[in-house]
Amino acid sequence: MDGLKSSSSRSTDPSHTTGVGTFVYAAPEQLKGSFYDSKSDMYSIGVLALELFQPFGTEMERVRTLGDLREGKIPDSFCQRWPVLSKFVMKLTSKEPAVRPKASELLQSELFCSKDVVIHGLQKKVEEQEEEIMQLRRQISRLQSSDSSESDKT
Repeated sequence: MDGLKSSSSRSTDPSHTTGVGTFVYAAPEQLKGSFYDSKSDMYSIGVLALELFQPFGTEMERVRTLGDLREGKIPDSFCQRWPVLSKFVMKLTSKEPAVRPKASELLQSELFCSKDVVIHGLQKKVEEQEEEIMQLRRQISRLQSSDSSESDKT
């Protein structure tokens, strides 16, 4: 049990990681030498997620993109291709630890929802789009009929 206790107390003692780790993955509070906790690890997960899903042509592109991430910027192509993941990468790499989700919150999020939940969500979206299409068709029909009645008058 002592091993567990010392392990958990170590994670909240900033002196244990001062100067340790890789700059790219280190949370802002770690770089400042401030108090840190598991939210610092969540920052690293956000960086890793972007790295895993964003293709880099060169090492310089990777360095620039990860530097931009530290400033709260994510490539537009990443946001378009991975909208849900983008939202979580932004939260995970927030400069404010309080904004970052806990691991348990992340695991319960839409990022890790089941296939059935995704299918249900997509079905609902399709139904909404079908309804919108029907409304637009009715509107087009009304406009066409009003145009034809206007041309009949002339």
